[in-house]
Amino acid sequence: MRVAIYSRYSSDLQDPRSIADQLAAAREHAQRQGWTVVAEFEDAAISGSSTHNRPGLAALMQSAGAGAFDAVLTESLDRLSRDLEDIAGIHKRLEYAGVKIVTLADGAVGKMHVGLKGMIASMFLDDLALKTRRGQVGRVKAGRIPGGKSYGYDLVSSLDERGQRTINEAEAAIVRRIFEEYVQGRKPIDIVSDLNRERAPSPRGGAWNLSTIIGSRKRANGLINNQLYLGKIVYNRQRFVKDPSTGKRQARPNPPDQWVIQDAPELRIVSDGLFAAAAARRDERGGSKLTHHRRPKHLLSGLVRCGGCGASMIVIHHGYLGCSASRNRGTCQNRRTIAVEEIERRILEALRKYLLAPGVVAAAVEAYRDERARLAKDAGRTVRDVQRDLSAVERKIAGVIAMVEAGGDAKTLAAKLNELVVEKDTLERRLPAKSAAHVVALHPNAAKRYADTVAKIHAALARGDAAGREAVALVRELVNQVVATPTPKREPMQLELVGNLAALLLEPKANPGPISVVAGAGFEPTTFRL
Repeated sequence: MRVAIYSRYSSDLQDPRSIADQLAAAREHAQRQGWTVVAEFEDAAISGSSTHNRPGLAALMQSAGAGAFDAVLTESLDRLSRDLEDIAGIHKRLEYAGVKIVTLADGAVGKMHVGLKGMIASMFLDDLALKTRRGQVGRVKAGRIPGGKSYGYDLVSSLDERGQRTINEAEAAIVRRIFEEYVQGRKPIDIVSDLNRERAPSPRGGAWNLSTIIGSRKRANGLINNQLYLGKIVYNRQRFVKDPSTGKRQARPNPPDQWVIQDAPELRIVSDGLFAAAAARRDERGGSKLTHHRRPKHLLSGLVRCGGCGASMIVIHHGYLGCSASRNRGTCQNRRTIAVEEIERRILEALRKYLLAPGVVAAAVEAYRDERARLAKDAGRTVRDVQRDLSAVERKIAGVIAMVEAGGDAKTLAAKLNELVVEKDTLERRLPAKSAAHVVALHPNAAKRYADTVAKIHAALARGDAAGREAVALVRELVNQVVATPTPKREPMQLELVGNLAALLLEPKANPGPISVVAGAGFEPTTFRL
């Protein structure tokens, strides 16, 4: 039986040798059973609470679907997953592929194992979370901080005093300065600009940012909201839940009555009066303005960059874009703004002018045909080379089997056979998913579709918001980047469009796969000065 071994350990806090130990135990078990190990997969320092972001497991499932092995051998079922839904899904998909699950702990795994073991593993995660939180609450009540390092403090290195902090006087002086200047009425962006100009050390080691000081009142973060500077440890302000569809953690705020607050007077950096004055000014200046409402994305959202420093251009006020580095960090001198409507108008005019030009359309179509022909030729060459090597390996495998049948040393020949089987599987994985005959070809009417699509985009955007939103996705495919460079006052900002003509050439349902087309006009990102 051909088996694939899967091993995993959960976090950086565990011993990396766990992977080697799991592999060694599985190999010994396979050897005792007379099985052939054809592949090994692993995920190091990755939790089993989700199947997302586990490349080893993803590769295993893909290989299982391709029929590369007959069984998955692992230490225990919870190595594959600790989530009841996930382990049931893994078992179901492997069963469909004709692949068994075998564990060192339970042998062949059936539906009963999946149900019982999966439930036990899931309950273990819940119990672990409860015990972890209980331990952290205990540390808070003992005057320790269970979280990471806060600006203004140093970690105590002693194991006996783990979680304790001491005041870093240099950083504490900066904290007091920020509070004092903020209370005196200085704008936060001016404070940030001075700190960056002076190269004052920041909490994360890079440039100071506006949000570093102001933060979010809802999440109670930011320097002027941090009660640790008052000598109060605040724990359980938020909890984290995993999104089942993505496996990513999402922060959810907890109501204040669930917060755990512990006095730690030895950690006080600012006075009650100074902290209260900063909070009052924040309330006075805040209101609804500091609430980050989710704005609808404009046509070129995330694509416009500052020509002065390369930072993104963000909405500053009333539909105007400005440099984020200038507004949030004070590290760029570009204070010019430009209306979103003006950028969109000039970009659309450029797309219509350049992309509809007959010469540009013809060049793009011809470049696409040349590139697809080259890719088809390369794919065919790869298939021939791999098939030649596969034939050679298959002849060697047949020779080893003949030697075994003739009475050769089975143990020595088995090791050689294993090597050849692994080499054969590696070669088979190199074969393209589709042969050269399946390479997506250019539609005969591509030039007409190209022109019609650009005209349709322009007409849709001219009709209004509803129709415009339908065309946003198409326009964004045509634009790689827009660079807005400041000019002397009273002159329009200089705009540079980096466009991609290839996006309009394929039929809507065509999918050429993950290739990078760079040959010829129409495929290199083309820059237009507007």
